[in-house]
Amino acid sequence: MGNTKYNVLFMRDDDTVKRYRLSPFWLSVFFWFILLLAACAGVGAWSGYNFWNQNTELRQDKLALQKNLNDASIQLERLENVNKILDSYDPNDVQSLLASVPVEEKKLEISSGTDLKKLLFYKNLMRAGVENVKLRYSGGSLALSFDLNNLQTSSSLSGVAGVELIANDGYGSLLKINRNDMAFHIQRFKVVRTRFALPSGMALKDMYGLRLMINTNNNELIFSEVYPLSRIFN
Repeated sequence: MGNTKYNVLFMRDDDTVKRYRLSPFWLSVFFWFILLLAACAGVGAWSGYNFWNQNTELRQDKLALQKNLNDASIQLERLENVNKILDSYDPNDVQSLLASVPVEEKKLEISSGTDLKKLLFYKNLMRAGVENVKLRYSGGSLALSFDLNNLQTSSSLSGVAGVELIANDGYGSLLKINRNDMAFHIQRFKVVRTRFALPSGMALKDMYGLRLMINTNNNELIFSEVYPLSRIFN
């Protein structure tokens, strides 16, 4: 049995027959080698699948961390602008305005023929965010400031903001404000500040609130909301 040999024949149509004599030992080695290759291939496929899943989870964690970092950066920029806002804060002017405007919520006295849906129209395409809207009286005019956020950080946002005053009788007056104050081109965040006078014939006590409108450079309205005076008066 120890001298047993096996003949292995290789035949081709256009060639001679080749014969190899192999012992059972080498056949066993060849068989176990094939099994080892199959096992390694299986382990490699399993490892690759696990590594792919781990890589997917890591990428998702990276995106979440990047979002948190962007939010933290926006908050940091806001804090850095607090000093500028405080520098423009005049307590004497605010006290004089408080004496002329009631603190309680004003009621909107709708005149006949006013379209309430159009008056209180709200629109938000989640492309621009408006926060910290503040209005104050200073030097005989109104100073407006608000935080404008780009909610799509993958691309910049450009356009211009508009302001409309809403009177107690339900009528609105579109203001002509310096375009340089209201134009913006932001990647993440900007503090918008402007100053304007009340329209002729309108007193502060006649004002219910104001509407903020955000338009892109293509004149597409992406944000519109009415802010009552009692909510934004500082």
